[in-house]
Amino acid sequence: MKLFYIPALFLLLSACNEKNKTDDIKKSPVSVSKPVSPEKIAEPLPTEFKSDIRPNEKLDLDKIYSDTAEFVEFSDGGDYSYLVIKKGKKTIALTTNDSNPDFVRGDIFDVKWKIDSVYIAGDGERLDYTEWFVGAKKIKDGSVSLFRKKHKKPIKYHWATDAEYTTEYKDYLYTLVEYYLANSDKDLVKSHLTDSNEELSYSIEEGEKDGRSYVILGLATEFEHRTSIIQWLYLDNENRKLYEYDLANDKLVEFN
Repeated sequence: MKLFYIPALFLLLSACNEKNKTDDIKKSPVSVSKPVSPEKIAEPLPTEFKSDIRPNEKLDLDKIYSDTAEFVEFSDGGDYSYLVIKKGKKTIALTTNDSNPDFVRGDIFDVKWKIDSVYIAGDGERLDYTEWFVGAKKIKDGSVSLFRKKHKKPIKYHWATDAEYTTEYKDYLYTLVEYYLANSDKDLVKSHLTDSNEELSYSIEEGEKDGRSYVILGLATEFEHRTSIIQWLYLDNENRKLYEYDLANDKLVEFN
């Protein structure tokens, strides 16, 4: 088994890329969507647009809106990239051509967005309309940012030698663990966070429960080269929902 250390919480994400101050708006490229080819429009232009960001409002095409929301994550690798936000109890993915912004999960920001066109791949390209990310400005530290300011020691992690994870995925899991620690209401977890010098670690393994596939994270504390598990977490491989393992009842409880 190999043990890896993450230096100074990724150097606080390279000091949030010092060249991009958080008081600057991160903007997408000027042209955020593919130009609409008239010959590809199979249906008339819709006259009404809706979004979970503003569920009770009729929206206009290409109009820029501004809302306060929580940053969740940045996702790429497909035809489009997505900046995922949380507004109220809704999680919404904003399509973007931008790169990963300098935000940490839980940060509160003023996000600018609009309704614009996308092409859906399949049996012939199909034109659709969705939320596009335009820009954002951080207005408040979230729980993870505050956690990092208090707990400056890196969290150790390890995994089986026969498992392969990309650097990006390990970074994602690391931030997810931070998010859990920063927001957990479990007394045992909170008791180990009172000391900012506490040695924290977690294991990464694959497993199944009730017919579903998970990445299982074993959060632990370390003392004199011994580890003590304080909480098991299950990350659904399909929908990326995070669950706490309730040992007493042998069930998973979704963590929001």
